[in-house]
Amino acid sequence: MFGNNEPEYLASVEAYPLRVPEGLDDPTGSSPVIISVPEMRLPTGDELEPMPPRVVNTVGRENANAYLAWSAEGAYMMVKDVPENVSQRLLSVIEGSSGTMMTLLKENNGAVGAHKFHYSQAKAADEGFFSNMAFWRSDPFNYSGTFMTSLRVDGKNTRVYLLFGTGEACDAAGSEHILDIFMQQLG
Repeated sequence: MFGNNEPEYLASVEAYPLRVPEGLDDPTGSSPVIISVPEMRLPTGDELEPMPPRVVNTVGRENANAYLAWSAEGAYMMVKDVPENVSQRLLSVIEGSSGTMMTLLKENNGAVGAHKFHYSQAKAADEGFFSNMAFWRSDPFNYSGTFMTSLRVDGKNTRVYLLFGTGEACDAAGSEHILDIFMQQLG
């Protein structure tokens, strides 16, 4: 009923090379045009099974001091300041984070702004008996873990990337969650 569903290319045959008639130039140029694309990192973690996008406030970002942006390397926070100042500001957010539960593990790690810290996500408030009985609701994802910040100069601004404590790139959802906390504190 459905016939033979093999792709057409499986039955293809190789043709003779192009024959250029006498008096005409060979169509192949002396140097081919090489088109290069910068290498992109492979998707990790939740990027392989994407969740709905997280909504963060980026309205008026040209007037904001810090905002979230995305690149081929993943989510990052753009801060309108030099790396040395951004490093100090991040350090003050980590050390003064009573509400967000960040604990500084190692400062700078030999590079400006490479602060290593542990983040413990606060547990959501208990909503009551009937809310607990709603078996169809899933628990919110817990982003707790050990992370590092990585700063990169971008003109007069600084990009802040989030890495896992091992130095590997953090997944998009985790980066957005924690960088959003930093963004709110940095203004």
